[in-house]
Amino acid sequence: MNLTTTANCPVCSAQMQFCWETADIPHFGETMVIAGVCDCGYRHSDTILLTQKEPVRFTLQVASIEDLDARVIRSSSGTIRIPELGVDIEPGFASESYISNVEGVLDRVKGVVGFATRSAREAQSLESTRKGEEILEKIDLAKAGRFPLTLIIEDPLGNSAIDCEKAVKSTLTDEDAACLKTGMIIVDV
Repeated sequence: MNLTTTANCPVCSAQMQFCWETADIPHFGETMVIAGVCDCGYRHSDTILLTQKEPVRFTLQVASIEDLDARVIRSSSGTIRIPELGVDIEPGFASESYISNVEGVLDRVKGVVGFATRSAREAQSLESTRKGEEILEKIDLAKAGRFPLTLIIEDPLGNSAIDCEKAVKSTLTDEDAACLKTGMIIVDV
């Protein structure tokens, strides 16, 4: 399906055109891709998953440098947990889907923790600065294969995965799935 609509640009209020197109994307299934560009340079894009699978959890013990290459597929409804770092990445309204590897996920976490640590240092919050520096050090050690950690992805819509033979896949209970955020409005028709 292809559809074109227009709307006012949120930056300059000019009319801009949006293209809506369905696509079948590997690991994500059927999706609606929305893209629009305004003459002023404003861009908007979004991907909406149109399929839903069984709620799922993938767990990977990352113990070596080779494990950093495991493919990670995170849908916009996927929650990522790294217990050894005290990190939970839950989906929100602006969550994005992506395909990366374990090292790429750690790089994303490192960027956010690095920013938060610099902000804590500027605010002279010694405890937060110390905790951030500790997490950053553990990430560097993990990327060097010297700090084992666990990468967990939980997805109530079943569209996330860790594509690796070592990853353990399990079905989430209805109760566990109900406790997870989806990052989107779910319409049951």
